[in-house]
Amino acid sequence: MRKLLFISSLWVLVSGLVEAEPRRSLIVQAPVIEWHKGHGTDGGDHVHYGMQTSDGGYIMVGQTEKDRNGSDMLVVKTDAKGNLEWQKVKGQNRQAEYGTFVTEVGASTGIAHGFIVAGALTSKGQQERTLVKFNAKGNTLWQKTYPAAGNSSIRGLGLTSDGSIVATGYVGSEQREYQFISDDGQGFILKTDANGNLEWEKELTVAPHGMRVEEITGGFAIGANVWVEEDGRDHQQVCLILTDSQGNETFSGTYGGVNNDQVFDFAVTMDGGYIFAGHTRSYGVDNWDFLLLKVGASRQEQWHKTFGQPRGYDAKYIHDECYGVKQTPDGGYVVAGGTGDEYRYTASGHPLGPSDLWLAYVVRTDGYGNLLWQGLYGHLEGNNAGEYINLTSDGGYVVFTDSDTAGSMEEHNFGLMKIKPEITDP
Repeated sequence: MRKLLFISSLWVLVSGLVEAEPRRSLIVQAPVIEWHKGHGTDGGDHVHYGMQTSDGGYIMVGQTEKDRNGSDMLVVKTDAKGNLEWQKVKGQNRQAEYGTFVTEVGASTGIAHGFIVAGALTSKGQQERTLVKFNAKGNTLWQKTYPAAGNSSIRGLGLTSDGSIVATGYVGSEQREYQFISDDGQGFILKTDANGNLEWEKELTVAPHGMRVEEITGGFAIGANVWVEEDGRDHQQVCLILTDSQGNETFSGTYGGVNNDQVFDFAVTMDGGYIFAGHTRSYGVDNWDFLLLKVGASRQEQWHKTFGQPRGYDAKYIHDECYGVKQTPDGGYVVAGGTGDEYRYTASGHPLGPSDLWLAYVVRTDGYGNLLWQGLYGHLEGNNAGEYINLTSDGGYVVFTDSDTAGSMEEHNFGLMKIKPEITDP
């Protein structure tokens, strides 16, 4: 196994501190990494989502690619220290199959304990929306597909108060591979019982792709991407869709700037509002920067913030791509993604590596989106782009990465990076 370099000055870049208003405590520095582990196959593995489990371990889902002709769904479960407990691959040869989301069920209810993985698998030659339930040991309890016209996928998943499952994503696309955002599909919301049996399904009339869904009082809230036309020009914006308990739309609204704004994560907030995270080319940024956008319970935008260029290279060439957001117990937010360049531009001079070295980029804010700290996490010997973030039971964070350096198989394994709790002053 490749030996990792755990030197805090190489793992964390601390930004200038912005005081929250109001503040409960002052965070004095970005937290440091505790450990970074990697697992997967000898193919190209790409993680899309992960979480801590009730036993203190972690589960993550995504895809593995043997070649450019297809991918398989990959699910990896670890213990509390990131050591492998089990991993499962599902798929057929030369098909586009993958996992996009996972949630734990039955840890404290009468439902059989396990994990429900959402994504896409092939059925009768077509890419179909899929739910798979695994037990705690990784054995398949059931697997369901939901046929639709064209290629289809589930992107977001939620559990309801009655133990049912609600999901969103897209149907009807001509594209078979994993799509960050489907432009040619039709968004949907569907509900199943606890065993994945379909109860109802509705189209999202305004969105080609639903990204995340959560239950709210009397219905559901969906975060999505839409195309809008302004001044004769089409561009992407963030979209909030609300439905009743049967999936019928009761509200839709769009938010964002004058260029492309892409949402990849979404959640209902403690104050009854909504938080969107993704990346943007609006608001005067030179290239893609992190976007954090807050909508209030009244459905009006309250604020938006952008973050980027943590190493200070030429902004025209740097992509700061945000894929995950979580609200923290103090009412603030933590967002994560990757930072690096995707051009033939290469610059150096920063202690955390050249511009074409991808690192995990984590930003922590107060409840108003004001910066508290930002950190870069990775390794000088290979890429470690952040793909998602979640909270951990000890008050820290776990960042899921596409890692060239943490895995024991080959480059491009699933990585999980445990970040210690923040240090605060009373």
